[in-house]
Amino acid sequence: MDTRIREKLDRIDELFPAERLAKSKERWRRLWAAEKPLDRLPYIVEPMFAYYDVSPAEERLNRYLDHSISRGFVDDDFIPSFFPGCRQGTIPSMFGAREIIAGDDYTCEKILLGPEDAARLPEPSLGEGTIAHEWLALARYVAERTEGRFPVHVTDMQGPVDVAGQLWGYEDLYIAAYTQPEVYDALLEKTTRAFIRLWKAQKEALGPLFIGTHLTGYSYLPEGFGATVSVDSLVMVSGDFYERFFRPYLTRISEEFGGLVIHSCGNFQQLIPQLLATPNIRGLNASQMSPSQLYEAGIDGRLVLISGEYYPRFEEAMQYIRSHGLRAEMTVGDFWPRRNGGLKPVQDWNDTDYDEMKRKQDHILNCMRSE
Repeated sequence: MDTRIREKLDRIDELFPAERLAKSKERWRRLWAAEKPLDRLPYIVEPMFAYYDVSPAEERLNRYLDHSISRGFVDDDFIPSFFPGCRQGTIPSMFGAREIIAGDDYTCEKILLGPEDAARLPEPSLGEGTIAHEWLALARYVAERTEGRFPVHVTDMQGPVDVAGQLWGYEDLYIAAYTQPEVYDALLEKTTRAFIRLWKAQKEALGPLFIGTHLTGYSYLPEGFGATVSVDSLVMVSGDFYERFFRPYLTRISEEFGGLVIHSCGNFQQLIPQLLATPNIRGLNASQMSPSQLYEAGIDGRLVLISGEYYPRFEEAMQYIRSHGLRAEMTVGDFWPRRNGGLKPVQDWNDTDYDEMKRKQDHILNCMRSE
């Protein structure tokens, strides 16, 4: 092992000893199992950098190691780990779609121009030349470079409907669902198999290092609570459409992995009843809906909400969550020192900065303690 990496891992072990990690993981487990909190609810302060990163593997690994060290003094429930990132063309590449990069936007070409193309779509591949293959290589690289001492998250990849929408275009896909449902179903069977295959391949490559959540790249999901799936197209559809053309394939994933945690952007409150009825759904990450919006739409304590709030409004948010019987995994924003509109570099933190972060941390801990 490289001496610098070993030194960083040793420092992480000092800051995050086994007993600290065990306590944090138990807080996570009790939240997801709907059990009485250990001593307080789990929480995380926001990361200090954009975790959707496409820089070289060595640079990224060192950034995550440094990030873990820098935040080691914070008494939150962060588990030091590496998050691969997100490229929307990951699963489409398993079917031969070429990735398209425009600035920071990673998409893919449409390769289905009609029902005939959908019928001829090959089985998904993890072979060389696919983005999926690159993610697996990156996961193995991190595991090998750290000699199994640094966990790795599953990569952020879209679920079956959104993959099909990228391959064909959402408008044509949804028209086919009504006019040629047999074509739609055959396509969704393939994209569902692709999701399951890539998830299993990452878990097999990483073994006990595998963390099965990509909903936030700094979060944690205990083993045994299912797979996380991005379903950003929920905002586009009605409850009836979801029931017929989304739910069967999400149910397949839920059955395969023993549960389901869903992410979607936008406001999809019209689907809350249908989501609650999806078999074995365990959590929901509505990144642009507040706990109050979700509660008013029908969400209750059956699901864990992967949510967040800026520090100035955090106490109010937690009071709302508690008073309405909700369960929430919370990320706290606006925690780190800032300068000129951006985050202040770690090397420039002074005693005043540390005192301010300590004050914020004590307040957050008070909000999260068991009642």
